[in-house]
Amino acid sequence: MYIKSLTGLAAAVVTGVAGFGLPAAGAQRTTQPSSTSGNPAHQRSAASCNTDAHWPAYVQGKPDGFDAGDDGAYLWHNPTGGWGLRFSHPDLPGKANRVVFTGAIISKGKIGNLVKVRDEKGDVVKVGPKGHTLRFRFVDYGGVDGVDFTTTCTPGLQVNLKADKTTVQTEFVHLGDKNTHPGSDPFRIRRRDGDTGTVAATPKAGTQKGAKPAAG
Repeated sequence: MYIKSLTGLAAAVVTGVAGFGLPAAGAQRTTQPSSTSGNPAHQRSAASCNTDAHWPAYVQGKPDGFDAGDDGAYLWHNPTGGWGLRFSHPDLPGKANRVVFTGAIISKGKIGNLVKVRDEKGDVVKVGPKGHTLRFRFVDYGGVDGVDFTTTCTPGLQVNLKADKTTVQTEFVHLGDKNTHPGSDPFRIRRRDGDTGTVAATPKAGTQKGAKPAAG
């Protein structure tokens, strides 16, 4: 279990996802039509979609002051484009200072341009063959692990997070630069300008199993 030892809070098991930073220099952002075919109007709409527009204010901006040793998962959308996801935890005496963060981000649009952040041996980040599910596994020793990625035209994102195979408590999931917490885990971020918070989501089959990401 993930035991908090340095923050003065009660001991807790947490799981997190979070993000910092833009896609690396030279990364190519793609704007692709959805898999729906045979509908010219739909294809024109998808092709002309601004992939980074209309995400709600509560997910915008890199969290202030995030660093190694901070607690939980951090996820945000960059106003200039793309998403960041990061994890860290405080020192855990008697546990080899090791926490395995796993989970998935699911999109109806394509996910791409993956840029690993401080990845180490045993870390896994990959998108399924259809491009709609980003799965990750980070073995964290108190540093910072994560990934930057982009999305195409999608109505929202579903996020599932675990730490040492235990669902993350929402107080340890941090969204955007205002430190918003989701109302549940898993949760959905809807791509609506006026939204003020997440909505509950049902885990997709296969996303909550163990520490190894599946291929789909």
